[in-house]
Amino acid sequence: MFDSGKFSHGAQVAEWEEALSALTGARYAVAVNSGTDALVLLLRACGLRPGDEVLVPAYSFFATASAVVLAGGVPRFVDIDPATYAMDPVALAEAVTPACRFVMPVHLFHGMADMAAIGEVARAHRLTVVEDSAEAIGMRRGGRHAGLFGAGGVLSFFPSKTLGALGDAGAVLTDDPELACAVDALRHHGRAGRTLDNFPAIATESSRPGVNSKMDDLQAAVLLAKSTTLEEDIARRAALAARYTERLHGMPGVLRLPRSTARPERGDRDVFYVYLIEAERRDALVAHLDSRGIGTEVYYPVPLHRQPAFAGLGCRDRRFPHAEAAAGRAVALPLYPDLGIEEVDRVCEAIADFSIPRNPRAPRAAKAPPTGRAAGGEAGAEQAGAGDAPHGTHDADAAPVTPDAAPATPYADAPPPKPGTPPATPDPDTASPTPAADATSRTAPVPFFPRHLFEADRKELIGLFREVALDPSQRFILGSRTEEFERVLRDSLGASDVVLCGSGTSALELVLTAMEVGPGDEVVVPAFGCAPLAAAVVDIGGTPVFADIDPHTMVVDPDDVERRIGPRTAALMPAHMFSVMADMPRFTDLARRHGLRLVEDSAVAQGAVLGSTPAGLWGDAGVFSFVQVKSCGMPGEGGAVVTRNPRLAERVRMLRNHGQDGRQRFVHHLVGRNSRFDEVQAAFQLHRFDGFPERLERRARIADYYTERFAPLAEQGIVPPPAGRDGRCYYVYTLLVEERDALRAHLGRAGVASHVYYPLPLPEQSAFARYAPASQEWPRARAAAARALSLPVHHLLTDAEVERVADRVCAFAAGR
Repeated sequence: MFDSGKFSHGAQVAEWEEALSALTGARYAVAVNSGTDALVLLLRACGLRPGDEVLVPAYSFFATASAVVLAGGVPRFVDIDPATYAMDPVALAEAVTPACRFVMPVHLFHGMADMAAIGEVARAHRLTVVEDSAEAIGMRRGGRHAGLFGAGGVLSFFPSKTLGALGDAGAVLTDDPELACAVDALRHHGRAGRTLDNFPAIATESSRPGVNSKMDDLQAAVLLAKSTTLEEDIARRAALAARYTERLHGMPGVLRLPRSTARPERGDRDVFYVYLIEAERRDALVAHLDSRGIGTEVYYPVPLHRQPAFAGLGCRDRRFPHAEAAAGRAVALPLYPDLGIEEVDRVCEAIADFSIPRNPRAPRAAKAPPTGRAAGGEAGAEQAGAGDAPHGTHDADAAPVTPDAAPATPYADAPPPKPGTPPATPDPDTASPTPAADATSRTAPVPFFPRHLFEADRKELIGLFREVALDPSQRFILGSRTEEFERVLRDSLGASDVVLCGSGTSALELVLTAMEVGPGDEVVVPAFGCAPLAAAVVDIGGTPVFADIDPHTMVVDPDDVERRIGPRTAALMPAHMFSVMADMPRFTDLARRHGLRLVEDSAVAQGAVLGSTPAGLWGDAGVFSFVQVKSCGMPGEGGAVVTRNPRLAERVRMLRNHGQDGRQRFVHHLVGRNSRFDEVQAAFQLHRFDGFPERLERRARIADYYTERFAPLAEQGIVPPPAGRDGRCYYVYTLLVEERDALRAHLGRAGVASHVYYPLPLPEQSAFARYAPASQEWPRARAAAARALSLPVHHLLTDAEVERVADRVCAFAAGR
C-alpha cells in the first residue's frame, strides 16, 4: 500500500475481491465499505423502485430492514421458523402482496434459510431473491455458497464476524455480470471501473447517482491475511459448538439448542458464527453469567416490527409469534476460535448452577476471570466496544505496543517567501523524503499527488495498527481514539460538536437526513463540482437544483442561487472549491431571509478561515473529508460533521450507527446508516494532527508563489485564483486556461502531472440529467469545465519542483 500510494479502492482491494471470488465460488465479488452498504447497493442494482415491498424476516439485525428503506423500498415482515431462526417459507407464501417484488432471506447465527422452499415461493410470485448472507461466510447448501442462490448476496466483515476485518468492510457476491457492474459503479459515485494509481478517478462522468462505499486497502490486507486460517477457524468454532451442545443437552431451563439442517453428504455446511440458545429466564441468566465474569449477547431483544424506527409502517400490533418468542428468550454464548474447551465447560457449569441451584449453605466458588463477551453482530451501542470483541481473556493480558516517538514536524516555522522567490524548502533533516533539488529533479516526473504521501509515517502506522489490534478493549470502531479525535477537532474549530463518520459523502447524507430533508424537498447545489454534491441529495430522496458559479472563483454564485429558490426548497448547499471558499456571509443571509437550512460542503477546506470563522461553521453544519489526498487526509476513507448545534449533532451521531442512541443495544430509533469511523484511522489522525498547520502553510506558500508568477499571464489566457489568504483553502491549485488541453499536454511532455476537475458540469452528467430541465443553462459552469486545470500543490513538493511547474506554465504562455 505504501509503495502504491493507494489506500482506498486500490490494489489490495482488487486482490481481495479475486481471493473472495475463489473462496466462495462467486463469479464476482465486489468489495464495499460494510455489510449494510452491500445490501443497499445490491437492492438498488437489482432495480428496486420507490415503494416496492421487500419481504424480510421479523427477527434479524436492524440493517436487514433499514437497508430496504435506505434503498427506497418498504420492508414487509415475515415470521421465522423457530428451529432455524430463518424466514419461514409457509409464512412467506402467506405474506406476499401485489406490491412485493423482492424477498430477502437471512442466514442467521449458524445455518442457512431453506433456500429451496423460498425459491419455490419466489418463482411462483415472480419475486427477486436477494440474500442477506452477512453472517454466512463458509456456509453452503449442495456445495453452493450462501449468497449465490438468487440474484446476489452480501457478506459483512465486521471485526467479530467469522472472517472479520479491523473495522467496517463488506462485499456483494453475484454470478450476474451486469449486476456486478452496477454495484461496482454505485460504490464509487456512479463511476465504473477502478483506478490503481494513487489518484481517484474523480474526473470521470457519473453514469448513475452513487455513493461512497469503497473498501479501505488496509481492511482488504487484513482480510487477505486472516482468510488463510478461515477453514481452521470454522473447524474450531464447530468443535466448540459441539462441546456446548454435549454439555447443555437436556439441561433444565435451556429451552432450545442450535439445530442443524445441513447434510454434509450433499455438500452442505453450517458455520457457527454464534452459538445461540433459548433460556426460560433469559434476562436473569444473563445477569447470573455476568456476575461470574461470563459475557453474553442478546440477539435481538426487539424484533424488527417493534423497532421504534419502523413505527410508521403500522405493523407494531401485528403478531409474529416465533420472532417475538426468540426476542424474549434467545441469548448467545461466547464463541470464537481461541476460546478454550475448559472455558466452554465453565460457561456450561455456570448455566447449570443457575438452572439447578446448589445447596445455599455450600461455599460459593471464587469469581473466575472473565471469558469475554459473545462474538458477533454489528456494533450496537454508540461505542462498538468489548461486547463485540472477537477474542477472549488472553488479549486482556496483552500489553499494547508502544509506538516510537512521533518524528519532528517536517516543516519549520518560517516567514512567507519574498516576492519573486519560490517557497522555502523543508529542512532536509526533518522533512519527508523528496527528490533532491539537483539536475535530476529538473527532469524527474512531478506527480499531481505524491505516491509516498504517508511514507514518513509508515513505521508509525504499522505500530498504531498493532496497538489497536492488541488493545484489551478490542474496540475497532467508534472507540476511545475516535472520541479523542472528535474532541481535538472540536477544540481546534470551536465547534459545539464534531461527529466522525465513514466518508465526506456520507457526512452530507447524514446531515441532510438529520435536518429531515427528504422526498419532495429541493436542495440548491453548485452546477460545477464533485458528484456527491448532487448524489447525496438524490440518495436521501431529495431533488438537486443546480445553480451557476462565479466565473473567476468557480464557487457557486449567491445571486443565481437566490433566483432558483422556490416553494419546495429546503436547504442551500454551497461548496468550497479548489482554493476558494464560497461567499458564506451572503449564503448565511440568504438562508436566514428565506428560512432555509444551510449545509456547508467544506470537504476540501479543512483549515480554511473566512473572516474569523473556520470553514464548516458558517451554516447549520459543515462536513470534512479525510480521504488520503485531502489536506488533512489519512490512509483510507473517513469524514466528519461539524456544527454549533448540539441537537443536530445528536441526531447525526445516532444516524451514523443504525439509529441507536447509545443507551440500549439493538434498539433503533431512526432509520440510520452504517457510517462509522475506524479506530486505526483515528489513531493515525491523532498522530499527525499537530503537524497539520505546518503542512497547510506549506501548501499556502506554494499557492502564493504560483499566483504571483501567474498573475501577469491573464492576457495570454491563463488566470490564477484570487490572491490573498482570507477564505482560501489549498486542496488543489486551479487555473482557468483558454487552451487548457494544450497546456496540459505541454506540462505532460515536461513530466509535470496536472488534473482536470471536472470535464462535465453536474447537470450534463447522465446520472443527474433528470434533474436538469432542458430550458435551463449553466454557461459559467460549462466554461469552467472546459477551462479549469489543476496543478500540483501538495506539501511534499520541493522548491525546485514548484519552480519547475511555474516555469513550464510561464513558458507555455510566452509561446502564445
